Amino acid sequence: MASILIILFLALIAWFWLNSIRAKEIAMAASSQACQQIQAQFLDQTASLKKLRFIRNRNGKLGILRVYGFDFSRDRESRSKGFVEIQDHKVIKVYLDDETGMTIL
Repeated sequence: MASILIILFLALIAWFWLNSIRAKEIAMAASSQACQQIQAQFLDQTASLKKLRFIRNRNGKLGILRVYGFDFSRDRESRSKGFVEIQDHKVIKVYLDDETGMTIL
């Protein structure tokens, strides 16, 4: 009985790891695309996980909300922050911090 629980636990960890890799790929693509839309440079070519929590979607189904942060530059001298919200491998919002305020794409 204990060995079945260990196998299930390891399978859950493997699923979560693969799910996280896919979510990060989506976040990086969304970050890069948002930077292209505003003609900014996507710095460091990566996005990092900032927040992870369980939420319910519109249908009441439990899901994972991940928020990834990234840096970008409009003038190639200053760094600005951006964030991507992903739920169930779908981009919910992209936030771009700017000197004029927060932009949501």
